[in-house]
Amino acid sequence: LMSRLPSVNQPPDQTQASGAEGSRRVDTRIAIRRPIVLTMADGSSRPGTTQDISQRGASLTTDKPIPPGSKCQLVVERSATEGPRTVEIAAKAVYSSYSAPKVFRIGLVFTEGEASATAVIHELMAAGPRPGAG
Repeated sequence: LMSRLPSVNQPPDQTQASGAEGSRRVDTRIAIRRPIVLTMADGSSRPGTTQDISQRGASLTTDKPIPPGSKCQLVVERSATEGPRTVEIAAKAVYSSYSAPKVFRIGLVFTEGEASATAVIHELMAAGPRPGAG
């Protein structure tokens, strides 16, 4: 199951400290399937579905590729009863890969730490993979 671990018994925090510097993904990612809308810089929009989300970014699928470096807004519906029903989170595409016909996996990094956006990210992560939870 864990065949990639070194055979030497190292304290876990030592391994993590040395590995975290080189890794781009240091935040916990939670698998969440949630419908979203991506609004591109040119004003066009397209539907998508989140695959996983972390404090700093998200992975999602959509019907068309997005060139890496493209700025966009991730429009997320909130499950909370107070506050706005939808929140836009500024993001930038970091990768776009073909998965199947009309299915492209897109990696986004969030580009703003606005309080409302951070709150929504926390809500999504707390809700976990259960659709309609909350």
